[in-house]
Formats: sequence, structure tokens, C-alpha cells
Amino acid sequence: MAHWPAADFLRYSLHEDGVFPVWRETTMAGQPFAANPLNKTAYPLQWLVYFVPPAPFMNLMIALHLFIAGWGMWRWVRLLDLRPEAAAFSALAYMLAPRIIAHMGAGHLDIVYAMAWWPWLMVSVARSVRETGWSNALRMGLFASLLFLSDVRVSLFAFGVAAVYALWSLGWKWEAAAARPRIGRFLLAAVLFMLLTASVTVPLMSWSNYLNRNNLTLADAGVFPLEAGHFLGLVLAAPGVLQEQLTYVGLTVLALAGIGWLSLPRRARWLWLLGLGLVALYALGPNAPLWPIIAPFLLWFRVPGRAWLIVAFLLPVLAGYGLNRLLVLVDLIRTGSRPREVGRLRLLALIGVVGALACGGFALLALGSALSPTVGLRVLLIGLATGVVILLSLAGKLPTRVLALLFLVLTFADLAWFGSSVAEWRGDDEWLDPFGPLAVRLLEEEPARIYSPAYSIPNQVAQSYGLRLFGGVDPFQLTGVVEAIEQGSGVHADGYSIAQPPLLGVVGDDLSQVNINAVPDTDILAQWHVSHVVAPYPIENQQLELVDTIDVVGEPTFVYANLDYEGDADSVPVPDWPLNWPALPDVAAVARLNELTVITALISAISFIVCAGLILWTRRGSHNPSESE
Repeated sequence: MAHWPAADFLRYSLHEDGVFPVWRETTMAGQPFAANPLNKTAYPLQWLVYFVPPAPFMNLMIALHLFIAGWGMWRWVRLLDLRPEAAAFSALAYMLAPRIIAHMGAGHLDIVYAMAWWPWLMVSVARSVRETGWSNALRMGLFASLLFLSDVRVSLFAFGVAAVYALWSLGWKWEAAAARPRIGRFLLAAVLFMLLTASVTVPLMSWSNYLNRNNLTLADAGVFPLEAGHFLGLVLAAPGVLQEQLTYVGLTVLALAGIGWLSLPRRARWLWLLGLGLVALYALGPNAPLWPIIAPFLLWFRVPGRAWLIVAFLLPVLAGYGLNRLLVLVDLIRTGSRPREVGRLRLLALIGVVGALACGGFALLALGSALSPTVGLRVLLIGLATGVVILLSLAGKLPTRVLALLFLVLTFADLAWFGSSVAEWRGDDEWLDPFGPLAVRLLEEEPARIYSPAYSIPNQVAQSYGLRLFGGVDPFQLTGVVEAIEQGSGVHADGYSIAQPPLLGVVGDDLSQVNINAVPDTDILAQWHVSHVVAPYPIENQQLELVDTIDVVGEPTFVYANLDYEGDADSVPVPDWPLNWPALPDVAAVARLNELTVITALISAISFIVCAGLILWTRRGSHNPSESE
């Protein structure tokens, strides 16, 4: 729950304070706000929160970006000269891609946003290669920037795929005379990208020396890799698999992707195999030999399993090729022709039907205690239906429109069925209201800063009630603050953690015993202006005085006053840190960094306005009848 507090703080800063938010005090003992890419102040669509309250705003953003994703995929697949039915299938398969929906369900909305702009980047790359003029370079720079500002980590994979696609396309169309304009368009897009993203890149680089991300090890970066067994998830999508390790793409999508791969020219088939193989090796992380070679250069891009997002992006396209080929074959078969490949596809479809029966039956009977019955049932129903539809189409029994409609229905049923198991909507009666009595009681104490060893005050609660936390959950962390939290909390953990203090002893979703044996240093806490400590268990410490016990979701939560703290809770400088604390910038340096953040935000905002205006102007010119005469 990081995006709701960020959206709420942006809205509050604009509505109530009338300022551009460069600093936030409610989490991590105070930290940069606009310089943190996760907070999305540089992402233009994030500013819609000015008009829409945070909760409906987030729902709107999810729906909007899923639509953008589908629309972009439709546009790209149509550029690949596939039929409208195939483009519609690819768009639907991408909009509801299990990996995207799983990240949405986990609250990783930045990944959803970035995936939405990926196909638009590919469209602009394709047009920049095929067409003359500079408008496509503007679009390429714009879409690359929107993708980067949505999620810096996803951009690593998207830009890599776009580069390979551009080189592949240029390889077929390379002419010395045309090379210079094409290179010029890509250079223009790169310059525009730097201007549009300066609001994130410049502040992030300026703060980078103070971030603990510089201290990441190979082990820190290699968390949540795929393992060999996860590839079984291509067929058996077991619920409960971590979204970072989810490989399921949909049974119908997988089947049509196989047909699509077979329909490609031999050279393209080898490129697809090589590309997907490299993605799999990267996603395996420490479990494969590629990771130790490239990881030292990509430590900031942790979680190797996210490379599977490339598969989630590309397989709907390959499935579109598969459906397109089936539609062509059906037309030929229904006119009396018998293409040579029909027999091979029939055999493969029959094998698929038998495989669906075997895998589904095995999952239901032999793995019934380990897997949900819905896993085997999905393989049986969707796998069997997909195979039967393919066999009927190859027998000439289905018109092309009926065939396309059946595949759309099957894919929607498959992906919606799976999506319902990994994503659900929850109201603030679950994630905010239960903490209301605790927050109100704390406000009565007029706390300066609050420390909670077991995350008793989530980020959204702190933001909603204006409570200042000594800790929290955020991947953007200052080294000096992390070291202070370690000293003050008494929680010592090896490696990087997005939660501070790290949640040691967590069992599933139960935080009631987290860090229960840690001994807080109340003097260090007092130096950091921690006036109160909140925990789901009693803390034996002479300098912590029990103030109250509040019921939260049926469990007691203990509120303590820190007797070592002597200060004024009304005075909150920026930053509110102990003087000369190691590994942290001083007040003057923070002021300079915040000023730089404002300047670069202004530069990027003006660049976005100019870029949008130029795109609209060139679009208007291209539709001007007088210029085409």
C-alpha cells in the first residue's frame, strides 16, 4: 500500500498547501518525495489525483491503463499486418495477462502503468523505421518517457526489446541513403527522452550517493528468481505463487503462441527461441549461469523474476500470429485446399488434447491435496476446449468469425478465471478504518515521531492522519536513516529490505510476533525525535511508559511514551534529523537537492507540453487536405 499514500500526499500538497511536494515527513523519518520514482510526481497522469480522490483515482488509473495496454497492443499487431481478429485476440490476452493482473493484485500499480505504454513504444519504433518525418521520433521519445516514469525497472526490459525490434526491422530495410535520417530520428527521441525524464533522473542521481541501494549485493539483487519448477506454471497455474515467480500466460494463449512460432520464417523462429531462452536464463537469476555475469551491472534492477514480464508482453503477440495463421488456413480449407502444415497442426492439437486430459486429471487426482481443484479443472476445461476448437477449425467445420469469437471467449474465460484468484478489490473499511481508533488516540498524545517494530501503523494510516513514522515500507531509502533505524530499533538483519525495520519473524501475514525479541535503544530513538512506540505486544523497557492499549482488528496494540524524548513536536524542520548524522546530507544540501528537484520538474513539465503540442501540430498537418494535393 504505497501508491495510495503517495497519491493522497500529492493531492493534499496541491489542494491544502498549494506547493509542489518535494519532501514528506510521514514515513522513513522524513525523505525526498518528488525525487522518489515510486511516488510518480513526474508521471503526467498521476496529476489526475488533483481532480479525483485517491481511492477512486487508483481504480480509474487501473482501468485506464488496462485500456491503454489493450489499445496499444491492437495498434502494434495491426502494424505487423495481422488480421483484425488476431489483433483483438492479442489485445485481450495482453490486457488480462496473468502477470499484469497479479502485479495489480499485489499493489504494483507502477508495473501496470509501464506495461500499458510498452506496445505504444513498439508502435512508435516500427513507424520510425518504416516512415519518414519526425513526428514518430517525438512519439517514440514520449512513449519511452511515459514508460520510464511509470516504472524505471520495467523500462530496462522494454528498452531492450525495443532495441532488438528496431535492429531487426532495420536489418530488412537498411539502405545507406536512408540510414542517416533514421539514426537522426532515434537520436531526437533520445534527446527528448532525457528532457522528459529529467524530473526523475537528475534528482535520483543527485540523491544516489545517500541511498542504501548503492550497497546492494548479488544476493540482495537476486531475490525472487524463477526456479525450474516454476516453468510447470505455464500449464498448472497454482494459486498462491508469488507474482514475481508467476509464469502462467493462459492455456489458449500458449497454444496459439506455439502455432504462431511454427508459422514464422526459420530465421525469425531462431530469434524468438534465442530471445525467450535468454529471458528465462535471466529470470532464473542465481539459479542459472547468466546472472553472475550481468548482475554486477544491474544491481539496482533487483528481482530477476521480473524479466518474465517480457514473456507476458511478447506471447500475446506470438499468439496473434498463431490465430492469424489459423484463420488463413481455415479460409484455404473451406475453399477446398489442403495446405501441407494442416496435418502437423492436427497432430499437435490432438497431443494437446491428450495432454490437457492427462495434466488436468493428474492435478485433480494425484495433486489434489497440494493444488486447488480449480487448477486441474482449468486445465481440463480450457485446455480441452482449446484443442477441440483447433481440431474443428482444421477440419473446416468453423467459419473464421466463429473461430475468432470462440478463441476470444476461451481466452477471456481462462484469464478472468485466473485473475479472480490473484486480485480483489478491498475498501477502506479493511485497510484504513480499523486503525482509526489507534490513530486518533495517538493524535491526542501530540506525538513528534512514532516507531513501530511490527508495522502497527501502515503507511496509508500515517498519511491519512498525519503521523510521522520512524520507519515504514519504501524501496527508496537513505543509508543514514536505515542505519539509525537499525541502531534505534535493535533489529539487525543482513541484506536489503524494503521494510524498515526489517520484519523478522513474520509468519505469512501475521505480524504479531515480528521483532518481538529486539531491544530498542530509547536514547537513539529520542535523538531522532521518536516520542512514542507502538507495538502489538508488551515491551519491557524502563524508559517506555505504557500510555494506552487500543484494540485493532480484535487484537491489543500497546502505545508507549518514550521517557528519553524531550522536544517540541510542533517544530518540524526539513530535514528533521540529528545534526551531523553519518551518511546523511546537511540542511543546506537537502535544500539544494530539493531546489534542483523543483527546477528539473519544471523543465520536464515544459518539455511535455511542447512535445504534446508538436505531436498535435504534426498530426493536424498530416491530415490537412491542402498539403496532400
